[in-house]
This record gives sequence, structure tokens and C-alpha cells, in this order.
Amino acid sequence: MNNLSDNEFRALITLLDDNDKEVFSHVSDKLFSLGVEGIPMLESAWESSENQVIQTRLEDLINKIQFSNIKDRLIKWIEKEGDDLLEGALLIAKFQYPELEEIKVTKKIETISKNVWIELNPALSPLEEAHVVNHVFFQLHGFLGQQTQQLDPELGYINNLLETKKGNSLSLSILYLILAQKNDLPIYGINLPYHFIMAYSRKHLTQKELNANNSEKSVMFYINPLNKGIAFSRSEITHYLEQMKVKSISKYYSPCNNLEIIKTLIYNQLSCYDQNGNIEKAQQLKILFDLFHNDNDVVLDRNEDE
Repeated sequence: MNNLSDNEFRALITLLDDNDKEVFSHVSDKLFSLGVEGIPMLESAWESSENQVIQTRLEDLINKIQFSNIKDRLIKWIEKEGDDLLEGALLIAKFQYPELEEIKVTKKIETISKNVWIELNPALSPLEEAHVVNHVFFQLHGFLGQQTQQLDPELGYINNLLETKKGNSLSLSILYLILAQKNDLPIYGINLPYHFIMAYSRKHLTQKELNANNSEKSVMFYINPLNKGIAFSRSEITHYLEQMKVKSISKYYSPCNNLEIIKTLIYNQLSCYDQNGNIEKAQQLKILFDLFHNDNDVVLDRNEDE
């Protein structure tokens, strides 16, 4: 954090309502340089101020700092090839909920993961292992796919999913995949047009294989998160694509990497806010979306119950 004395800080706050654009720009940049560590000071200044202009500009400044922090952390996550799916999901949740305590979310997930671990054993078949995860996820903890077709961005945030137990196909899959990864199960996401599913692989896939998005032959069976994790075959994906009038290509049958999952999550949230008229949120998410390489197409998950 850029060190400022109390007197310097107070002086800068009083100058926030200055009508001179150059003065305001200098003051704003100086306060912005405080970073996330300076947010408590800025919030305290907001509470003690009776000047509406200063309060509004402090709110804008805090939001700017928080968004910049999310952007910087997401860049680092992408550079690590999205090795931790939970971290990526938490970053997008903090976009909407900056005060979110990540450790609390992580602890809730660890509890669910332990429930899965307790029921797993080496003698189980792949289908039985998936049944264990389904039992813990859908029955023991009561997670459900939402039934409406309304574009609700709140369904996409992992903290909301843990609180309400309701999500769309993508948010349900993300949590399911996190549990699978924590328990060393070779379950991966598959990005379909307007839907998201999972697949149980014959083996653990390398990052290179996931990046190629053509590992269809490794899939033993597919998993539908909106139908309590029911297993299904390739032919049902083909039928779905025919119904949607979408050309059948390899990527719709093949596991994808964590980068594509979070990129799709951002696109879904962006689309929800855009269609709901929240242009500012949509524009910010577009900035985050553009941080990703445009190697793979993403499609909107309409949160439909397939």
C-alpha cells in the first residue's frame, strides 16, 4: 500500500469534490494507489463524510479498486492455466460480492468433499463412484437445478449456490467438478450449446489433452447436473444437438479445461446482466472475458432444465 500520513489522507479526501478535473484526477490516482489494503480507510472516510459528492466518488473509487484487484488476480489465474477451479469460481463470485470471505466458502466445500471421501472406496466402479457423488451432492446436501428459464445471474455465483442449494447447469457442474477434483475422480466438464454437462473419463487427462478439447474417446459416460447427476450416453448428446439444430462436432463430446469453464461462466453472467439491463456490470464482465484467449467458442447457458 502506498504510505500516506493521516493528514495527507484527510487532505486528499477533502479534495475529492474539487471541480478542477486535473486536481480530481491527481487525487483519485493517489487514493487508488492505496489498493485493496486502503479500502477500510476509504470506507471509514465515506462513513464520516456528509458531502454527497465525496461519498459518491469514494464509492466509485472503492469499486474501481475492487474490480482492478479481481482483474489482476484473474490474469494470474489464467497464467497458471486455471489450475484451481475453485479459485476461478471464487474470483467471479467476488466480482459481485467484493466482501465475500473466501475462506468460509472453502470450508463449506471442504465439508461436502469430506462427505464424498468418506463414502468412496477403491472397490467401487466408475459408475458407483459417480453415484456416491450424486448421493452426497443431490440427496445429502440437497442441491437442485433451477426450474425456470429466466436469466438470473445470481444462480451463477458459487457462494449463492452453497447458500440456496439452487443453481444452473454450469454452477452446479462447477461445484460438482471441484468435489471430484478434491477426491481425485476423473470427472470433467463439457460445454454444450445452452447447457453444461460432465463426463467420467477412463483416465486422468493432462492439461494438453484438455486444451485440445478432443478427448471424446476417453469418456465412459456423461453426467447431467440438472437431472440429479443421471448418467447418459453419447447418443443423447447427439439427439440434443439435433433438437438445437447445432452441428455435431468433437468438442461437444469432449472434456474441456478449467479456463473454458470460467470463461463460459463469465460469458453467462455477462449475458444475464446485459439482457437484464445492467450495462455497467456487463461491460466490466466483458473486460474480464477479453482476458482469455479466443481459442474456444463459448455459448450461453440459459439455465434450462434439460
